[in-house]
Amino acid sequence: YSRHLARFLAVWLVFMPLGLYDAFSGSWNHAMLIPATAVISTMLIGIEEIGTQLEEPFTVLPMQAFCNKIYNWCMEIVSWAPGDNGRVMKEVRPEHKYFTDGVDPYTYSQY
Repeated sequence: YSRHLARFLAVWLVFMPLGLYDAFSGSWNHAMLIPATAVISTMLIGIEEIGTQLEEPFTVLPMQAFCNKIYNWCMEIVSWAPGDNGRVMKEVRPEHKYFTDGVDPYTYSQY
């Protein structure tokens, strides 16, 4: 559907100056036909592009990157391993040391 619309619009815009030729007979040598065609073409192609973006909005958004980041965070939480997807972390605070030293906070024994 999108390709058909784009091709039809391209053909229509190519033949549009022929339809506008008589309407611009009052200007010198039909000089205003070129800017008018450019403005109309820009507007119609812009409307077509907006329609394409509204039809499929998630092709523009980096959804796979969002999902990968959330997956990495979930895997980090499940593994109890410090880090944020390879970024350098700040030093662990002393009050949070029991999360990273491998000691079970309930029995105080090594895992």
